[in-house]
Amino acid sequence: MAWSRWPVPTARGVVSLAAAVGSAVSAFWWGVPVLLSVSGLLVTIVVLAHIAVAVSHPRWEVRRSAVPHVAEPGEPVDVRFRLMSTRRSALDVVEWWEDASGGGHSGSFVDRGAGASAPHGRYQVRLSRRGRHGLGPTSIRVTDPFALATRWTQLEGENTVIVLPHRYELEGRIDALIGAQDREDSALRLRPSGSGDADVLARPYRTGDAVKRLHWKATAHRGTLMVRHDQQQSQRQVHVVVDPRGDSAGDLDWRISAAASILQHLHHDDIDLQLSVGRNEHAVRRDDTPRPALVELALAEPYPHGPSIDPHAPMVLLGGRVDVPVAREWLAARRRPAYAMLHDASDAEALALLREDSWRVVTYRDRDDVGGVWSRLDEDSSR
Repeated sequence: MAWSRWPVPTARGVVSLAAAVGSAVSAFWWGVPVLLSVSGLLVTIVVLAHIAVAVSHPRWEVRRSAVPHVAEPGEPVDVRFRLMSTRRSALDVVEWWEDASGGGHSGSFVDRGAGASAPHGRYQVRLSRRGRHGLGPTSIRVTDPFALATRWTQLEGENTVIVLPHRYELEGRIDALIGAQDREDSALRLRPSGSGDADVLARPYRTGDAVKRLHWKATAHRGTLMVRHDQQQSQRQVHVVVDPRGDSAGDLDWRISAAASILQHLHHDDIDLQLSVGRNEHAVRRDDTPRPALVELALAEPYPHGPSIDPHAPMVLLGGRVDVPVAREWLAARRRPAYAMLHDASDAEALALLREDSWRVVTYRDRDDVGGVWSRLDEDSSR
């Protein structure tokens, strides 16, 4: 809704101005001087009304709620809003307009109302694209007490709704991911001598691990930080990594949907997960809800630097158009093979470098089915 600070006359204001002109003409035509006074009074009242509407600030605020605040793609979001008067004002609200466009995406429409006696409204929006979408602002049309002039203005304050990424059903599981984890745990198992204490595993340090759990003997032996991990508490973990490099948020959409689908699929299979999106990391334990991690994916934006890569943990990496320097960067940070879904427009030499180092790599196009690409990765890992 376009709005302006400058007022315009209402129908009543136009009639008043016409009456003023008519009174002035009649005063000269019929020689009735008192009509000039009437004409001047009418013009003065209309001018003062315009000035009042132009310089006065509406003492109103909008209170809005959206349920749910975090929605699935296409899920109806129930929005309620109410206009509240913060203090007495010379202006009256005669109409309001709530922008429910949700950033211009699907399901946009307008909710209108009239009359200051019931300044509230309710509507639904359906948003399909991941990310944070704005609701509002609310525009109101105000007028003077005589309803001679009016103007539209916006009230401050917008609410947001977060839409989670599209997720797809995946079939099968890359068993080699978990098998690699189990073999590594066995290789790192340390048996303390003398007592019947439970076996202890030492695994590489991960962001968020408590310092008190550092295993100093294993750290000295392997030359890198290691953390104590009781055998009874040993858990399977997969690192899901999204490379956020791209020209726009649209470049990330396929990767984000794929990562969200993989995250949901493996979580249902009782696997602990570590999500990395650029420099942001989020742990998803098997007993946790994956919703915070999905919100992290929904809000992902392009980032100029590559992701944090665990040199040891089983990893599924989702990347865009990869060139040779990026491939070398990954190989330098990684001490074991990984699984990767990379854009079909990636440099052929970069893909060859990764495959030569035993990486399982499949390529995708922007409109490819996520489940189909996952199946190809699963089939490739079983060979």
